[in-house]
Amino acid sequence: MSDMTAMLARICCLLLPAAAVCGCNGGLPQSTVSGASPDRALTSVTRGVAAFHPDRGKSWISSKLAKTTSPVLFVSDSGTADVYVYSLPALKLLATVTGFSQPQGECSDNKGDVWVTDASAQTIYELSHSGRLENELVDSSGYPAGCAWDSTTGNLAVMNIIGTGSTSGSVLIFTHASGAPKQYTNPEQFYYSFGGYDASGDLFVDGRRADEAGFILSELPRAAASAHTVKLTDGTIYFPGMVQWNAAQGELIVGDQSCDNQYASCIYALTISGDTGKVGAKTSFENYSGSAICDLAQGVVFHNQVEGSDYDYCGSTTSATYVWSYPSGGTPLDYNNSTDSAPVGAAVSQ
Repeated sequence: MSDMTAMLARICCLLLPAAAVCGCNGGLPQSTVSGASPDRALTSVTRGVAAFHPDRGKSWISSKLAKTTSPVLFVSDSGTADVYVYSLPALKLLATVTGFSQPQGECSDNKGDVWVTDASAQTIYELSHSGRLENELVDSSGYPAGCAWDSTTGNLAVMNIIGTGSTSGSVLIFTHASGAPKQYTNPEQFYYSFGGYDASGDLFVDGRRADEAGFILSELPRAAASAHTVKLTDGTIYFPGMVQWNAAQGELIVGDQSCDNQYASCIYALTISGDTGKVGAKTSFENYSGSAICDLAQGVVFHNQVEGSDYDYCGSTTSATYVWSYPSGGTPLDYNNSTDSAPVGAAVSQ
């Protein structure tokens, strides 16, 4: 079977209601990974190790999602190996896309498609606004855990948390989200987690140093040959979380999965000036029981709100997906605790 024939067959499996016509189970293809995959904890961007209970059922997409053009929230769950699609702001479940191996971070492109990194499968999947498989990119150099879309060029950045053979991670840039990627690193960084582009096409990526303990933020300027470290002042970030450029305020939003070195998550607004990032206002979040959330790995700032999920491995509530006000945070505006197991990534499809 040619590569193109195989690709069409995989797309058919999601597009046709009768999956048996394609000889598949209605979910995404299980990609072949070369070599032995490292421990799941090493290839996860979450702070806690997720219990793995994969969903072996077929994908489900509601008729409402197939028709709507309203923004929706995609959430990846490494515990169930699913991607969920929710309405906004009510967070009604509209789709469950199955067949992933270890879905991690997400990002949305100019078309409203959402890219999902799958660490164990070493694959990045492109899903349409309605949850259908559009394309996939193979990552042979490492384990993809985060991604970012450059709206100025149409390029896709992928963050390998570590490389194959447990070598240093890296940033891969797929020109126009296709073809063979170019690889970039910061010599001071070992683990690469989440990333986000600013309005000029400069990429910011967070992660950790080789000792696993030291947080690091890197910048890959547009057209640069390598990334460099951004020195943080006026605050400390302990464990890498979401990275997103807030164009309205001209600031970089960076998450901390160990806020104040505690079992709690928050996000900070950073002012970037040259090679320095000044840590500014902090936004903290509560779960539906009124306690601090345990682990928001990746959220999305959208329309003065933060959408994302709490992987509540350390609290008394179940994991759930939330909408909070931004920058006030605090009590959630809405939530859905009926689906998530170990949620990780989030992206809004417009």
